[in-house]
Amino acid sequence: MKKTFRREYHVLLAVASVFLYSGSAWADDVGEDHAEADSSGFTVLSNATNVTHWGLGVGGGVEASPYKNGNTKFSPIPLISFENKWVHAFGTTVDLKIGKWDNVSFALRGDFAIGDGYKNSDAPILNGMENRGGAFWYGPALAWKTAFGTLEGDYLLGGNKGERAKIDFSKSFDYGHFSFEPHAGVEWLSSKYVNYYYGVRSSEVRAGRPEYTGKAAYNMSVGTRVDYKFTRHQMVILDVGVSHSSSGITNSPIVGRRYIPEARLGYLYQFN
Repeated sequence: MKKTFRREYHVLLAVASVFLYSGSAWADDVGEDHAEADSSGFTVLSNATNVTHWGLGVGGGVEASPYKNGNTKFSPIPLISFENKWVHAFGTTVDLKIGKWDNVSFALRGDFAIGDGYKNSDAPILNGMENRGGAFWYGPALAWKTAFGTLEGDYLLGGNKGERAKIDFSKSFDYGHFSFEPHAGVEWLSSKYVNYYYGVRSSEVRAGRPEYTGKAAYNMSVGTRVDYKFTRHQMVILDVGVSHSSSGITNSPIVGRRYIPEARLGYLYQFN
């Protein structure tokens, strides 16, 4: 277990190093991000005048089930957008801003995973299994903005559902009323997380469903977010992508997919 964790930690660190090196190579480009880099030293919150921006909307996500012959899952997503000097919130994620060092910002993050888990009626292979629910995840997060793009990472805890750590890189391009943001990331999931969502307990063993104890695993993902702002205050958001699970998940007898396509669509009205 310790060897597995160290190996996964080193892979995550290597991915982060590649992104950080790439961002450094482009940090001298002219632009808004370069202008922000002129400040130095750690700043708690911000000395700028507090300005509040907020919006409301509605959205939903569609995701293929990772479980054998599972039903495609639809999850409603409340689109609540809020930003001021201390708080950034969007959808199911809320960040409490802690401070900033040059272009690196630090926050405490809370995230409720609406679509996680399953009911035993979601797939035939899950009949007789106990339902698995979503969780509220919390922990530190950081983001580094450069002219090359934005590197984000977090390490979140979910109580008895384990831990997860993610590194994500994205770059936004504007074209008229459209904004395109390709993104790619890798997420480490602890053995407790994998065991909760993909394990088979001794009490759940059936013919064709042997006991399985989850092992720590990775999810790698790529996708693109497209925003279309058709008025000053109104916009439509589409995010499509696909994730790939490692063997810690796919070795489970209840899992039937290695690649999981997903899409999210939402409408947001920004009041200011």
